[in-house]
Amino acid sequence: MGKNNSGTGVGGSTLHYTAYTPRPLPDDLHLRRDFGKGEDWPLTYDDLAPYFEEVEQFLGISGPTPYPWGPARPKGYALPPLPLNSAAQLMGRGAEKLGILTSPAANAALASRYYQEGVGWREECIKCGFCQAGCANGAKASMDVTFIPLAVKYGADIRPNSFVTEIERHADGNISAVIYKQNGQTHRLACNHLFLCGGSVETPRLLLLNQLALTSGQVGRNLMAHPGVQVWGTFADEVRPTKGIPGGLISQDTHRPKDADFAGGYLLQSIGVMPVTFAGQVARGRKLWGQALRDYMRQFNHIAGINILGDCLPHADNYLELSEEQDARQLPKPRLHFTAQENELRMNAHAEKTMRAIWEAAGATDIWAFGRYAHVIGTARMGLSGDDAVVDRDGRAFDVPNLYICDNSVFPSALSVNPALTIMALSLRTADKFLERQKRRDQ
Repeated sequence: MGKNNSGTGVGGSTLHYTAYTPRPLPDDLHLRRDFGKGEDWPLTYDDLAPYFEEVEQFLGISGPTPYPWGPARPKGYALPPLPLNSAAQLMGRGAEKLGILTSPAANAALASRYYQEGVGWREECIKCGFCQAGCANGAKASMDVTFIPLAVKYGADIRPNSFVTEIERHADGNISAVIYKQNGQTHRLACNHLFLCGGSVETPRLLLLNQLALTSGQVGRNLMAHPGVQVWGTFADEVRPTKGIPGGLISQDTHRPKDADFAGGYLLQSIGVMPVTFAGQVARGRKLWGQALRDYMRQFNHIAGINILGDCLPHADNYLELSEEQDARQLPKPRLHFTAQENELRMNAHAEKTMRAIWEAAGATDIWAFGRYAHVIGTARMGLSGDDAVVDRDGRAFDVPNLYICDNSVFPSALSVNPALTIMALSLRTADKFLERQKRRDQ
């Protein structure tokens, strides 16, 4: 899975995400029903659809209307799709020859100026291609230029450089306060309700450190990561893989392949890449170093890539625990155990064959694959019962009534799409259900 990139900063991992925001398809949410493997969500696509639309309109998602896969939508994307870069055009050319449908992808980067409540006018994407290094002009919808300013407008107090170390509880088990360190100083903040949004590593770590919500035995379990194998090829014409939105093209024709020998499916996407990132992949994937690496990298502007995002099944051998090694705050570090299982290996093999065929049809030479996994998912899953889940369908912990979790640790399955849109939609739904519960209590 490479080095940790979960994102520490005001804006979290969206500071460096590629802004790829496809919706899951309805059957993503019930793998067990369809395949007898994995886990079903306690929610349906229809439960989430209004929140997908709300996020897409609020952030100003750029994408095609209508969208070729999934149910018809009452409202199209807020903005038209971004222009396709060379890698996307080449992928489209090869896929068309193989009868694979492609489409411009949904991206949380602005195709034109867009008004953002709490911020004002955000400028359109300048197509520099360096989304993973942070957006230079705020066109990418990271949280620091979208939801956080909106929250501040309505009274939120943002406390940067803070790290929660302890969660205090009343005698009845409800949470009463958090202890956190900020710039070397220890502070205590009382709270009536606590929302954990630390992701699939820091959320379970905090729960384990504080012995919270552990009755189900599922905290830290069911660690998943998207199969994300990449296939690269070299072209005679100049490609310039840093230019344009990195994930410009998508295909979900492989969502449920007819010849699959695995459960679930995957999407295909064109990819852009930054030079130093790519050089590291070449060194690891092709074992090139020194002069051989320099010689290969001289072809950088003629190289294009495709990758997948695929389902990952939860497995007992994949989990997070606390290690004996301590961090700078003298707290146990998290230790992750993850090994790709048979289903993921079969999916990667199917996808690699498909992507190689696309590049061959597009005229690529020197085609090679780089095995990888993307996005840490699971570890505090939602479900219908506290016997086998940490939170309910509304994100509320079964064990601790005033604790809610809003991140992808609650995903029962990985989904065959990038997680960002679903995290945001699910968080809005959790917020609505929390407010409804408070309103009923106050009446």
